Amino acid sequence: MHSMAHTGDNHHPRGFKFIFWGELAERASFYGMKALLVMYMIEKLGYSDANSATIASFFTAACYILPIIGGIIADRWLGKFKTIIYFAIPYICGHLILGTFTAELGLYVALALLAGGSGAIKPNITTLMGLMYEKEGKSHLMSRAFSLFYMSINIGAASTMMTLPFIRDHYGYSIAFMAPTVLMAVSLGIFYLGKRHYPMEDVRKLQLKVKTDDERREELAVLGRLSGIFILITFFWSIFDQSYSTWTLFARDYLVLDTFIGHIPPDAIQGVNPILIVMMTPFFTWLWRKTDRDEEHKLSSPKKMLIGFILTISCMGLMSVAGYAAAASKISIMWEVAAYIMITAAELCISVIGLQLAFEEAPERMKSFIMGVFLFTVFIGDILAGFFARAYTVIAPGNYFGLMTIMVTIVAILFYFVGKRFERRRA
Repeated sequence: MHSMAHTGDNHHPRGFKFIFWGELAERASFYGMKALLVMYMIEKLGYSDANSATIASFFTAACYILPIIGGIIADRWLGKFKTIIYFAIPYICGHLILGTFTAELGLYVALALLAGGSGAIKPNITTLMGLMYEKEGKSHLMSRAFSLFYMSINIGAASTMMTLPFIRDHYGYSIAFMAPTVLMAVSLGIFYLGKRHYPMEDVRKLQLKVKTDDERREELAVLGRLSGIFILITFFWSIFDQSYSTWTLFARDYLVLDTFIGHIPPDAIQGVNPILIVMMTPFFTWLWRKTDRDEEHKLSSPKKMLIGFILTISCMGLMSVAGYAAAASKISIMWEVAAYIMITAAELCISVIGLQLAFEEAPERMKSFIMGVFLFTVFIGDILAGFFARAYTVIAPGNYFGLMTIMVTIVAILFYFVGKRFERRRA
C-alpha cells in the first residue's frame, strides 16, 4: 500500500483508501461464503456432487448478470453511492440467513439476496473509483489504481477462503458463516465513511438530458467494438470459475491432501488463487508499465489478453495430464497448485485488463452499464461452467480437462483475429 503515500502528482485520491478497504471486506465476506458453499450443500443439505456444483455455478452466474441491472439503476436513478449503500442491506441479510437456517428454502432465499446485493455493488464501486481519478485529474494513476483495487479483492478473498474451511472443520458451518456476515457489515461502514471524498453525482441532470442520435450511435459503436472481445472472454470464465466446482471435486477424489502441514480441506485449495494474485500483481504492473512506456514494443489490451488465453491452454493441458496420472493412484497436491499458478497469471492478463478496457472505452453516461456488460461475460461463463461441471461427473478427469484444452485453444485462435479487428476499428 506504499503507492498511496506518494506526494504531489502521484498521490492517490483520498477516497481511494475507503474504496480499497471497503472492497477488501466485502470480497472477504463473499468469497469466504462461496468457498464453503459446494461442500455445505453436499454435507448439510444432502445434495449430489453434480447438483451442488451446478447450483454454485448458477449462483455465481446470477451475481454477474445483476450488475447490468445495478448499473442501470445507478446510471438512471440512484447514483453509484446510494445504489451501493441500499443494496448492502439485503446482502447482509443473505449472509445471516445462510448461517442460521439449514434448510433448502433458506439456501435459495439467502443466495437470491446475496446475488442481488453483490450484483448491484460490483459495477458501481469500480466506476465510482474510476470517476474519482478522472475528476481529480489523476487519470495517469488509473492503471495502478485498478491493479491495487484488484489486489484488495484478492487479499480479502484469500483471508477467508484459506481460513473458513478450517474454522468449519473445527466449529461447524454456523460459526464459519458468521464471519462473512460481520465482514459485510464492516465493509458497509468503511465505504459509508468515505462519502465526502467520492465525486458528486447529479443523476437528475443526467435524467433530464435527452440522448441525441449521435450519442445513441456512439453507444452502439462502443458495444459493437467490444462485443467480439467480450464474447470470447466468456469462455475464459467458463474454465476459471470451475476452480470451486470441478477442481474442488478433483482435489477431494484424486489428490493427496495430507501434507507436511497437516490435512488440507479440498475446498481450501481455492485460496491459492487470491494469494497468488497478491504475489503476482506487482510483477504484472511492472511488466505493463515497462511495455506501455516503450512505444515500439507497446502491447495493446487485446495482445495482453491473448497472453492470458495461451496461459489458460497450458493450464488445462496440465490438468488433463494430472487427470490421466491420477487414474492409477492419487497424485500430489502440487499438480493443482501449478495449474492455479497458470490460471492466475491468465486472470491477471484477461480480467484486470478487461476491467480497465471496459472503463476506458465507455462514454461517461454509460460507464456503469458497460462495466455491467463486462461482468455479464462472467455470467455466461458461469452458466457454461455449470453445465460443464455436470459433464465432469460422468467423464474421466483426463478426458474432461483434455476437452477443455481443445475448446480454449479454438477460442484463443479466434481471439487473435478478433483482437486484430478491434485494434483496426479503434485506430
